[in-house]
Amino acid sequence: VRLLRAAGVRVAAGSGALRDAVNPVGRGDPLEAAFLLASRGELRPDEAYEAVCSRARAAMGLAEVRVEAGFPAELLAVRGDGLAGVLSLAYSRVVVHRGRVVARTSAVREYCDSAAAVALDLPRQARSQSGGEQQ
Repeated sequence: VRLLRAAGVRVAAGSGALRDAVNPVGRGDPLEAAFLLASRGELRPDEAYEAVCSRARAAMGLAEVRVEAGFPAELLAVRGDGLAGVLSLAYSRVVVHRGRVVARTSAVREYCDSAAAVALDLPRQARSQSGGEQQ
């Protein structure tokens, strides 16, 4: 990626990799592609995100997405502290397509039986008497 960029090639990225030979655990997630580019040191987090966002849209001939009046709401809202945090922990997210929420993913982090969790009174998922998870 660095050699291509140094040669002036505009680099876009994506993730159609659904458990293929190159990425046997791929999930088809563009943010995962950005994470891999950044975590392997190929691009800075902002460059990696740009590669899967506006550069990928441009490579596919799609219109630019702008968050302002008069433009369609095409958004991905991801919980995280800064772009590097979003790329490393992009588990909770909301996808808005044409102004409507079309997907929502959330993750729960549970701290189990540690002194810190007890002291902070962190929420816990209930367990049944048999020890299995309750639905």
